[in-house]
Amino acid sequence: MGRDTPNGASLVYGYNFNMLCRFLLTFTLLGFLAACAPATTTSSPSQTLTPLPPTTVPPATLRPTASLPKTATSSPTTETASPTAEASPTLETTFTLEPTITETILPVTTLSLQPTEVATSIPLPVAGSGAIQFYGPGPLSKLVSPITVYGYAIPGYGANGRVTLYGEDGRLLATKVLQLNTAYTWAYFYGTLTFEVQGAGELGRLTMSTQDAYGRLTAVNSVHLILLPEGYSIVNPPGNLKERCVIDQPATGHRIAGGTLAVVGEMRPYNSLPLVIELVTREGKVIASQQVDVSPAADDSYVPFQVDVPYSISSGTWTLLSISEPDDRISGTMYLYSQEIYLNP
Repeated sequence: MGRDTPNGASLVYGYNFNMLCRFLLTFTLLGFLAACAPATTTSSPSQTLTPLPPTTVPPATLRPTASLPKTATSSPTTETASPTAEASPTLETTFTLEPTITETILPVTTLSLQPTEVATSIPLPVAGSGAIQFYGPGPLSKLVSPITVYGYAIPGYGANGRVTLYGEDGRLLATKVLQLNTAYTWAYFYGTLTFEVQGAGELGRLTMSTQDAYGRLTAVNSVHLILLPEGYSIVNPPGNLKERCVIDQPATGHRIAGGTLAVVGEMRPYNSLPLVIELVTREGKVIASQQVDVSPAADDSYVPFQVDVPYSISSGTWTLLSISEPDDRISGTMYLYSQEIYLNP
């Protein structure tokens, strides 16, 4: 029994030595793992997963490693957030709607009503239309300077026509020669006149006339206007644009003899003043003159008239038959119609 005691002591010593070695080994591993811990992630869950020795860490503690894929899967959620940031192009597309809105608004704002003051297209004259037609301004338009004049006219000599503006006392306010170039019977004309009026306003007469190669008036037409020193223009539409005088006898170019010219026709007179019928030679000499009373109809319809005009000549000559009507409000001629005939003694 005394011999067994040393052997028991040796067993105890060996057991203690083995436990010491295991303790030192475990301590060394823990120190090594602690030293290596900064190289891993700084999150606390990763530190709980670092114990690798099977003797100290139960297998159940390794299950938290399954949380690593979860954290890994959480990172794509941050990646999915970036596509939501890419949704900004949708905002850009909404912003691009603003130019389209402004483009639709701009044509509306650029639509100006100013061109309505001047006709850009007026109907062409038809048979029976007046030799001079004022499409604008119409009768009794209220106008401030300058005024715009436009319409159609049969060209006079040199493809010219003269437009003139008179004041209520007959004074000349403005005049201008307009070109009447056309390949047809009527030519379109357009022009502006600048004027000054007296007082708060006055009545005016706008007249256009044409002449032949001998300086004789071949056509005159007029319209009364109200001239204002300031304010806004109010342009009335044109009236009846048909020729006011229609001659049934004599025919244009007809040869007349016997010393008396019978004139038969119909008229839409401006006023109740008598018509003036004249025979004017190419030298500008008036060889005959006669008046005839014609009262205007209430509906501005044609009124028939007839007059015999005696004349005296020594030889045959070309003569211009003119039928005119004076203005009853402003001195001068309101209207004139003419045609050339040949007179024999």
